[in-house]
Amino acid sequence: MMNHIPNIYREIIKIRAFEETILDLFGKNRLSGTTHTYIGEEATAVSLMKYVGDDDYVFSNHRCHGHYLAYGGSPRKLLAEIMSKESGLCKGRGGSQHIHYKNFFTNGVQGGIVPNALGVAFANKLSGINHNTVVFLGDGTLGQGVVYEAFNISSIYKIPILYVVEDNAYAMTTRSEFAVAGSIKQRVEGFGITTFEIKSTDVDELTKFFEKVFLYLNTYRNPVCAVIHNYRLGAHSKGDDLRDLEEINVNKKNDPVNIIRHRIGRNRADEIHKEYIDEFSRYADELELEPNAEVLSFKHQFEVCAKNSFLYSGHCRCVELLQRAFGEAFANNKNVIFYGEDIRDPYGGAFKATKGLSTEYPDRVLNMPISEACMVGMAVGMGIVGKIPVVEMMFGDFITLGFDQLLNHASKYAWVFQEDLKIPMIIRMPSGGKRGYGPTHSQSLEKFLIGIPQIRILALSPFHDPAVIYHTLFENIDEPTIVIENKKMYAERIESTADGKYKDFEVREYNSYGYSTLVLSIDFNVRPDAVLITYGGMVRETLNAAERLMIEDELTIYVVVLSQLSPLPVNDLRIVLKGNEKIAVVEEGTVTGGVGAEILAVCIENCLCRQMMRIATPDIPIPNGIVLEDQVVPNEDTIYLKIKEYADGK
Repeated sequence: MMNHIPNIYREIIKIRAFEETILDLFGKNRLSGTTHTYIGEEATAVSLMKYVGDDDYVFSNHRCHGHYLAYGGSPRKLLAEIMSKESGLCKGRGGSQHIHYKNFFTNGVQGGIVPNALGVAFANKLSGINHNTVVFLGDGTLGQGVVYEAFNISSIYKIPILYVVEDNAYAMTTRSEFAVAGSIKQRVEGFGITTFEIKSTDVDELTKFFEKVFLYLNTYRNPVCAVIHNYRLGAHSKGDDLRDLEEINVNKKNDPVNIIRHRIGRNRADEIHKEYIDEFSRYADELELEPNAEVLSFKHQFEVCAKNSFLYSGHCRCVELLQRAFGEAFANNKNVIFYGEDIRDPYGGAFKATKGLSTEYPDRVLNMPISEACMVGMAVGMGIVGKIPVVEMMFGDFITLGFDQLLNHASKYAWVFQEDLKIPMIIRMPSGGKRGYGPTHSQSLEKFLIGIPQIRILALSPFHDPAVIYHTLFENIDEPTIVIENKKMYAERIESTADGKYKDFEVREYNSYGYSTLVLSIDFNVRPDAVLITYGGMVRETLNAAERLMIEDELTIYVVVLSQLSPLPVNDLRIVLKGNEKIAVVEEGTVTGGVGAEILAVCIENCLCRQMMRIATPDIPIPNGIVLEDQVVPNEDTIYLKIKEYADGK
């Protein structure tokens, strides 16, 4: 019976039947979680997907079932995903809102997928690949600032991407006129983006509409927007519908399924609908007998094959070694891309780490607007298609503007979507104080980052060769990585320790995770009075304090210098700590919930210490100017006095 019906009609009925099945299963308590149906909007996805090729990318949102089924995805695998089954699209990890199939991706955070899609489109343009990228967003999503950052960047760089705005009259339960001011079309056109607009739920009419949209996209290879005004007949999610029933009934005359019924006959349409309902109900019965997913079966190990020595033997400044490392990365790997604010020549970045790069590689070093959220989000998309994007935060403080992209996108995609999906992206964070820049330009925010699963956090130090750290990173990267670069270090020389000595200190190196842990002591044969664990900008201050404690107070101090903060190098600490030491953690960030607290927790859990203390900045903002800053940020004197009292048992 179904073979004589146009496929686009069958697809609309299939999507409707699938979502009705889902709602029925929820109503019978056979499903848990949530769902957001596409009822009333099916014609948009079905008509658009006629023009999406196998190599094109599609990014969807929380209302993704219709997009996925129109893309050609398996209804059974989607149902298995929603039912938390091992046979689901993502082994049950993503559920209704977070799915991946071929080049189709979704996420439940409104607007967040827009810069991800832009990153894919941008990367393909840089590689000379003419595949299209499509991203769906709703009218309510136009309240998200990252969407406009994406509009702006795509227009500046003429990125071939299709923004599909589905205006279904409501943002959750709020009418669009109370959520989106003015004209949607004019909003987008304000960025110089050609915008097509239609009010329709007729699949035939929409198919002709999208023919024009894709003709423009394929001809001009510029960003383009399609605004479709329709009406969502279903609730925002399951049963939370507070709209007037009369209003809903009035809009049912434009129901795309009813339009099809008029064209092929009610009986034929209902027969097709019943066949799909029976098919999906059978899937549900079969899937209930299958095993549930086991989410702990996949653990990202952050494996690094290389076990380089990170000790340094030269006399170069940190920034010079960074410049050298970045130049080598560009020469060795055509997929490396740098972007950030003012990183091109002649400026070369706020701290000059990229100076000279854009002159030699003008197409791979890109200036960006002040759009940190979109920059981080684009890196996710670029990583998906195999690029290695390196994003420079002008100041590490600004990472908070991209926090959503780290927490809800970069860190989750590989785990939720599939175990072999890699997101090889790098965020460079110039961090810390000691330069008097004040409350919003002097912070050490790594404590907010180490708690995000599936992200590696590294920290440069005066004793780790930054060129080797970045060389190792570029050679091995397959996950989102953040590198903490202390601002004061850029102009300083990296300490020469390749012979295993620094002044009167012996230097030992341990490397269980690919990025080494260093330990400095004057005499490793003597049991330490205290072990100081530190990283980044506190290393010099800590070592100077340790030197005074040994000379003036005849105390034996070990100083442990970390280069990897997350995951913490537990095995390295096990080698260094025997369980009966007094340990102190020294960090530049604020004390509560800090990196030091996590280090101490790990040491306690592994029985690696007998006493402990924290030295960190008090829980107040960093004041302006070096004079005031020095009152709160730990320095050599404060470390010396606190450790002296601590070692003396006071």
